[in-house]
Formats: sequence, C-alpha cells, structure tokens
Amino acid sequence: MKTAIGPEQLAFLAELREYLDGLDPELVAATRAENTEDPMQPREHGRRFLKRLAADGWLGISWTPIEQWLFAEELYNRRLPNGLLTLNSIGPSLMLMGSEQQKAEFLPRIRAGELEFAIGYSEPDAGSDLASLRTRAVRDGDEYVINGQKIWTTGASVATHLWLAARTGTQEARHRGISLFIFPMDTPGISITPIITQGGERTNAVFLDDVRIPATSIIGTENGGWKAVTAALNFERMFYHNEPRWELRQLEEWAADARLLDGDTPEASELAVVMGEHAVDVEICRLFALRGARMLAAGKVPYAEASVNKIWWGELRQRICDTGLDLIGEEGAIATGSPYAPAHGHLEHGLQSSPVWRFGGGTNEIQLDIIATQGLGLPK
Repeated sequence: MKTAIGPEQLAFLAELREYLDGLDPELVAATRAENTEDPMQPREHGRRFLKRLAADGWLGISWTPIEQWLFAEELYNRRLPNGLLTLNSIGPSLMLMGSEQQKAEFLPRIRAGELEFAIGYSEPDAGSDLASLRTRAVRDGDEYVINGQKIWTTGASVATHLWLAARTGTQEARHRGISLFIFPMDTPGISITPIITQGGERTNAVFLDDVRIPATSIIGTENGGWKAVTAALNFERMFYHNEPRWELRQLEEWAADARLLDGDTPEASELAVVMGEHAVDVEICRLFALRGARMLAAGKVPYAEASVNKIWWGELRQRICDTGLDLIGEEGAIATGSPYAPAHGHLEHGLQSSPVWRFGGGTNEIQLDIIATQGLGLPK
C-alpha cells in the first residue's frame, strides 16, 4: 500500500472526494438508487451522472492505473457508477492495442461519457473454453461479414458498441484463429434476446446474421485477437473488489439494528469474530486488486494476480451473504423490494446472484488453471 499509494495519489483522492461531495444531491440520490438496483446497466440518471463527471474532466483521469483504481473504488464505495467495462477495461485496452484511428475515434468519446460497450465473448458451446468459439468473421473486400451467436452479453440492450471476439482462422487453430472487432450495436443484422438471471439481473443473447462491418473495425491483426481478449479481461478483473465491502456494510448495519453485537455474551463474541474475519477478507480483496493496478502501472501484465482477485471477490461475496442469511433466518428470504426485507433485501439478492459471480468474467475453474500455470509455473 505504501509503495502504491503515495502523497500524489492521496491528494488526488482528496480532490475527488471534495468534488463528489459538491455534486447536485438530487442527481446523486437518483443515480445511487438506480445503481443499487442494477449496477451493471446505467440508465437515465446514471448516464447523466457520468456525463457530468466527463464534462468536469473526471472520466478516464489520464487512465493511469492507480488513480483510475482509486477513482473506481471511491465511486463504488458511494454506490455510484464508475464507467464499468467501458472506462475501466475497453479504454485501457484500446490504448494498448488499438490503431491510431481507433484511438482517435473512440477514446475521446469514452472520456466524454458518450459510449457504452458490451463484451461479446461467451457462446452457448464456448463459455469456459473460449478458444473453441464458433462465431465467424469472413473477409469480403473492405468488410468483414459476421455470423454467430453470443450469450451472457450483459449490457448489450443499452450499449452503443460491441467488443466482439470472432473466429477468422480455422477451428483447429483455437485461440490463434480468433480476431477482435469493435462496432456499433445498431449495425444491421444484430438482434438481442433478454436472459433474466436467478438474481433478477438482465443479461442477453446476441445473434449476428450477416453483420457487415468495415475491415478497419479489427483490433490489431487478423487471428491476433487473443491478446486483446485477455488484456481486456485482466483490466476488468482488477476492478473486482468493492462489492464485498458493500455487502458487509449491509450485514453490519442489520446486526447493529438487531442488537446482536450488544453485551458480553458468547453469541455476540462469536459474531464479532466472524464479522472481523469478513472485514479482514474484504481488505485482502482490496489489496489483491491494488497489487494488480500497481503491476499495470509498472508495465507488467497481472495474469495470475487478476485471476486470484476474481476468485477471492466472488467467493467472499457469497460467504458474507451466507453469514447474513444464516443470522437473519426465515425472514432473510423476503426479497429485495419488499419494505419488510431485512437489510433492505441486499443480502438475499446477493445470494441469489452468487452463481453468476463464479462464471462472470471467467469461470473460477479456469482462473485456477491460470493461477497454476501463469502464477506457479505448473505444467498445463
């Protein structure tokens, strides 16, 4: 922490907090309510909020990893949108691998809050084994023609653009035959079908039927898209760490209201120990994420480190929600939205959503393989 966050970063954080404290309270309250309900899909107030930040020069704050990490953390702690994949993953990936034309076209618009990206990676038969994907892009003169299907494409219904992995080489080439493309969601031939998860969040299936895009839409070289895919995923995983803190806060507030921590009783002492262990795990999650941000700032690629953070984040969230519902008992099953839901229903909703945390952004089983091979040097 001391080597990653110094006086300059602390001064930046103080300035950011002062700025956020001075924003229109009505806009902040409306945005927070929207973002708490569904943080993955900014809507009316969320877009207004991000454009306000953009107009004041706060979006993509020079895209330096530590400052961007602090920016995202502070907004998440306030339950406000921080740009999600568009700002925290796609922008930095374009800076690394986009052409000069693509940087000039997309980066200013991302920093202006005008664009929102969805990620087109997974397919019905290519989720954990992404290298087996079958959506195909065929070169036709100055265009590519794309046909196929993507699934679990969260945000596709509100996104302006799609960041798409498609096969341009042979099926046998696996990851060496994949290219990465970027193009508008209103391109003819794209259709979207909603998928509602167990936790009530919306994700989507995206169908591509003879979708024609300019050849200049490719990121990097043909059949060289795997590097862009993994880079964007590593950037994404570096921003997994704030949600457990939010859920622990809901648990702490509920336990305090229920007076479960009052008195010198064995039950109160046992609960205090459990809450303390969760609090330590939350800080470990934060340090894992900061370690990755520091590596990015040093020009290194946090392959295994990003995977460690992703696994810790998802499993910690489930542990916290499990603890909360065990304490609450039967009333914990009252769903979010009911005025009678303990902890405002956030812990119930968190547990309902927990299966998604284990495969969203890359399944935990695959992350363990990455940790073993990239981090520990074990054979594949």
